[in-house]
Amino acid sequence: MVITAGEKLPEFSVLAQVLSTALNLDRDTAAGAARRCWGLLGRDLEEAAAAGLEARCAEFGVATLRFPCPQPPLPEAEKVKAVSFAGGSAVFSLSGAAAVQAAPGDITVLAAAPVKQETLRSVKTTEGPSSREKAVRLGIMAATGLPIGMGKSKEVNREVRGSEMSFCLDLLLDRQGRRLRVTPEDFDFSCLKANKTYSSQVNLRLFCAEAAAFAPGAARNTGLLAMLASRPLSALPYDSLEDLEREEFRLLLATRGA
Repeated sequence: MVITAGEKLPEFSVLAQVLSTALNLDRDTAAGAARRCWGLLGRDLEEAAAAGLEARCAEFGVATLRFPCPQPPLPEAEKVKAVSFAGGSAVFSLSGAAAVQAAPGDITVLAAAPVKQETLRSVKTTEGPSSREKAVRLGIMAATGLPIGMGKSKEVNREVRGSEMSFCLDLLLDRQGRRLRVTPEDFDFSCLKANKTYSSQVNLRLFCAEAAAFAPGAARNTGLLAMLASRPLSALPYDSLEDLEREEFRLLLATRGA
């Protein structure tokens, strides 16, 4: 496995050039691969292919790291309900009575992102006879003089698909083998004290800043760096939660190989 080294990803245009020359891809295919790989440049490569990919990266000034395959996957995400900072450590409250205590050095990676989540909801509507049905019934009444009702309304259940933007922050505690996840809908932002606002998105940004200040040695992903710099997030290419997790996985490996 060959990945990009360091915290920050190279520019997508540079990665596209690397992948185009190393894998013999056309421009559009290479651009799509660069956008989707999140620094994971190649997996399950033969030795010669890995060496060739590293050589192409070096030509474009992209530092790389190599790891054997397969690598253990990320731990399952555990939802955090609340957190308290005291005495130089943080206590993360999970579901039930579970809790995780961590010192600043225990947090290996901080990764935040706006991700699109597909939604499916059931909508109940009441529908009456169509205009055509009503016209036919009125015609029969006019022709026969018989009183004919317009028909009954009926309830119809429909499934409506859509997408929503959801924000989250993952904290990887590599030595403990845990991944903690903060989402606005599940988290108590009372830890922000006087800085707490009525906006869950603003609160998450504020908490991300607190988490980054608490663990300054943790690697930070593209989304968190944008949040800390107050840059717009809409242009970031997180199309799904899988994008965020690919980037986290790459950062986790990078911290182990640093």
